[in-house]
Amino acid sequence: MFHGTIATKTRELTMKIMSRNSASTLLPRTMFFAVILSFFFVSPELLAVTGQKTGVIDATSVLNQMPETKKAENILKATGTQWQKGLDNLKKSFQTSAASYEKQKSSLSKAAREQKEKDLNVKLQSIQKYQMDKFGPNGALEKKKAELLAPIRQKLLAAVKAVAVKEGFSVIIDKQAMIYGSSSADITAKVINQLK
Repeated sequence: MFHGTIATKTRELTMKIMSRNSASTLLPRTMFFAVILSFFFVSPELLAVTGQKTGVIDATSVLNQMPETKKAENILKATGTQWQKGLDNLKKSFQTSAASYEKQKSSLSKAAREQKEKDLNVKLQSIQKYQMDKFGPNGALEKKKAELLAPIRQKLLAAVKAVAVKEGFSVIIDKQAMIYGSSSADITAKVINQLK
C-alpha cells in the first residue's frame, strides 16, 4: 500500500526507476576490451613464471582488428537498445496508468482506489523486475556479453599462444600492464597476422 498520497509515491518511484539509465549498462568500448582482457591476461600460471622470455602485446589493438569484436559490440548494442525500448514502453504504460488514476481517484470508492493503487504497485514491480532481469548484474545482457566474449577470448588466446610458442616466449603480458619494455618483445603485429 502507498504511504502518503499516491501521486507523491508514484513520482518518487517513477523517478527512482527513471534515474537508473539502463542504457548506461551497455559497455563502453574500453570496458568491453577490459572485460575480455581480464579473462585472458590474469592467469596464475603466467604470473608465477619468472626469469623467462617475456613478450608484450597491445591487446586493445588486436581486438580492434578483430571483426568479431565489432560484431559482438553491435549485437550487444542492438540487444540492449531493444530491451531498453521494452523498458521504456513499460515505464510509459505505468505513467499513463498513474496519471489516469490521479484524475479519477476523487471519484473512486475507497475499495476502487486501493485496487488501483495495488495495480500500480504491481506494474511498478514488474518494471523493476524487467530492468533487473535484462540489465542487472546477472541479467540477460551480462549473460549475452559473456556468451559473445567467450569465442573472441578463445580465438585471441589461441593466436597469442601460437605466436608465443613459435617465438619462444614463456610469458605474454598486455602492454597496458607494462611500465617498460623493449619494442623487440612486442608481438602485437605477429598476433594480428596470426588471426588473419
